[in-house]
Amino acid sequence: MRKLELSDVFKLSEIIDAMGIELDLNKMLDKAKSKEGNVQANMGAELGFKLVKKIHKAEKLVYKFIADLTGDDMQKVKKYSLKQLIEFFQELFNDEDIVDFFIQE
Repeated sequence: MRKLELSDVFKLSEIIDAMGIELDLNKMLDKAKSKEGNVQANMGAELGFKLVKKIHKAEKLVYKFIADLTGDDMQKVKKYSLKQLIEFFQELFNDEDIVDFFIQE
């Protein structure tokens, strides 16, 4: 997966909007800090769960987002196994840039 770029932030914002997700980032960050382990990993897991829960609302946008980041075409992305999808999101949400995007103060 390539590094995140500014254009990815706009795409991610569009996906979150399409999903209708309301994010209380301060609450999520406090929750991540209260758990054992790495705050970034905890924050990523929390955010990942929220996104996966409503992923169906932005299916085509998500396919395109994954394809853009991985270099795979959309048809290949649509055939990802559950393991491949989980690995993609784990890598995405363990990236410092994405966590920084969500917890900017």
